[in-house]
Amino acid sequence: MAASTDATRGSAPGPAGGRRIDRALTGCVFLVALVAYLRTMRPTFGWGDSSELITAAYHLGIGHSPGYPTWMLIAYPFSHVPIGDVAFRVNFMTALLGAVGVALLYSAYRTISGGRVAALVGALCFAFSATFWDITTEAEVYTLHICFAGLVLLLVLRWRRAPHDRWLYLLAWVIGISLGNHALTALMVPPIIYLVWAERGWRFFTRRRVLTAAGLLLLGMSVYLYLPLRGPANPPPHVNNPHTLVDLWDQLTSPGAQSAMFDIGIVMALMRAKHYLFIRPLFEFGYAGCGLAALGLVLLFRRDRRLAIFLCLIGLLDVAYSVNFSIFDIYIYYLPLYLVLAAFISVGAWGVLALAAALVERLARRGVLRSPLFRCAPAAALLLTVPFTLFTAHLALVDGSEDYSSELFARAVFDHVEPDCMILADWWTIAPLGYLKHIEGRRADVVMFAAPSIYVDGGFVDFAQEEFLRRYPAVYFVEELTDRADILREQWWLVPEGPVSRLVMDRPDPDSLLADIPPTPIARFSDQVALVKAEVEGGVLRPGEPLGVGLYWTPLAGYRGQALEVILVLQDEEARREGEGAGATRIWQETNMLGHDLYPLAEWRDGEVLEEKHWIYVSEWVPPGSYQLLVRVREPGRSAALACDRSLPEGDARDYPIAGIEVGEPATPPTRGRIPAMVALLRR
Repeated sequence: MAASTDATRGSAPGPAGGRRIDRALTGCVFLVALVAYLRTMRPTFGWGDSSELITAAYHLGIGHSPGYPTWMLIAYPFSHVPIGDVAFRVNFMTALLGAVGVALLYSAYRTISGGRVAALVGALCFAFSATFWDITTEAEVYTLHICFAGLVLLLVLRWRRAPHDRWLYLLAWVIGISLGNHALTALMVPPIIYLVWAERGWRFFTRRRVLTAAGLLLLGMSVYLYLPLRGPANPPPHVNNPHTLVDLWDQLTSPGAQSAMFDIGIVMALMRAKHYLFIRPLFEFGYAGCGLAALGLVLLFRRDRRLAIFLCLIGLLDVAYSVNFSIFDIYIYYLPLYLVLAAFISVGAWGVLALAAALVERLARRGVLRSPLFRCAPAAALLLTVPFTLFTAHLALVDGSEDYSSELFARAVFDHVEPDCMILADWWTIAPLGYLKHIEGRRADVVMFAAPSIYVDGGFVDFAQEEFLRRYPAVYFVEELTDRADILREQWWLVPEGPVSRLVMDRPDPDSLLADIPPTPIARFSDQVALVKAEVEGGVLRPGEPLGVGLYWTPLAGYRGQALEVILVLQDEEARREGEGAGATRIWQETNMLGHDLYPLAEWRDGEVLEEKHWIYVSEWVPPGSYQLLVRVREPGRSAALACDRSLPEGDARDYPIAGIEVGEPATPPTRGRIPAMVALLRR
């Protein structure tokens, strides 16, 4: 097996001047990454895990399985620093840890590649890769994981340079603490065992060393004692706190996550592996970055085969684990692979610089160049354009500096729902509500359950029992990532009301759904139904504020009581006139059964006018401007809608234009203007 050179083994620290340069460059990498992360940081709490983690950290609580005790103990003091609001503080911590992680990786890549510029290229490529940059913009546990991963790499490289047992013991303790943050660190253990064996052989694994390392690993993992110690206090958000040994076991083993493991066949797993090994890296690092990574892999195998195999094992184990895990945010689990690819990028950059230096030396000896003083400067500048290109390519994609969507949604829900109600919502949408309730103290009367996120239908059915639901004067339902609405629709009705749907368990008195107005049609849909009246409540539709729309229907001669679907579309008229596709012109669409299926249509008689209420709710990404609200009718299961006798000029003969809608600027959340001045200045 090839022997390791001093460069890749990690040469001993050079003169004081060299160490100062390394420290200065480490600080520069940290500052560059931190400025970028603060520039794109989300200004408020986010969806799902982001809001849940902030809420739990503020109350010294417990996150979703397995609990993340290490992250909680670090985030708790950050959440109480009197700067900005709570969400800003924890988001800032995430960005800060992301920058620290990149700085640690620079130090590791400096040792792996043997060059400062090469390490800069690798570290900054990782810093501005799409996935890692994205997770630095809001509260998450993964930036702390990268900090630990960088520290583990540094300790491994330090042990190779000075193979003393104390480095391995410290490494075991750090891994144990890191496992208290995220289990992905466990994937680094087999490669570490391989590297120790390759360097020292099996005889190195004496009983004393193994037991000492295992003991220190368990000592680090003792951070999980936080769960049974803190759980009985039942801190907010009140959903992850173990009270019994069974609860603790479920929290640690995550039955929901287990159900998502190995749930696909070998063909699908291989397709995922192909995507993340050969396609996704092009998105993360671009063609230039992937080219450098391929070159670096070859060079490192030739120069330090053991280290190359060690890094490859980390990446391949990560892929083998993640391709068999079917969760919606699994793309984040490939961060260890990207960390390895960035290490290869740094080695590839070193190879390019070495080639450029050799070429310039040869030209200087031949007299083509009089002075090789700046022999590597052009090549270094060219290589540094690779992370700069990633920065420009990914900036707009990851920028969350104006993303208030989750806060607008949460405030709209609490403004809309009735007192003392119950909200059933999946974790993605219920967590922002929990932030408002448990941190800002809003709507203490509202009871919330993340029942749609329960990993088996039977668990959700327990919440959908009539006896349980009737305890509350009103029940609302929201889901984004799960598919449990059909379970409710089998027994009752879900009526959309803007950001939520109201659960109706008893059909109202039919007469209460009829309006006392003349049944004079303003638009006929075939010979089935006619629109009698359409009214829009209020003036301007603002993202985050539902706008009410009332429709009034009457049956025509050909109607025989069959079910019909009513489709409302809010359309960008200017884009439509310019010939853009229908999907590009629609900013909001809603499909409902006629009368929300609350009126017994078989009893609908000629001359009766059925009143139907809708709520338009759009996200903050809808640009201000003039839009057209259209309505169409179709039979369920058919793609073609009923012909309408009134339509837009040169428009679709199936649509009736209800009204022009002006979309204004988003509603202003309280967090606007409460972002500390330094971050606000960066965003200008």
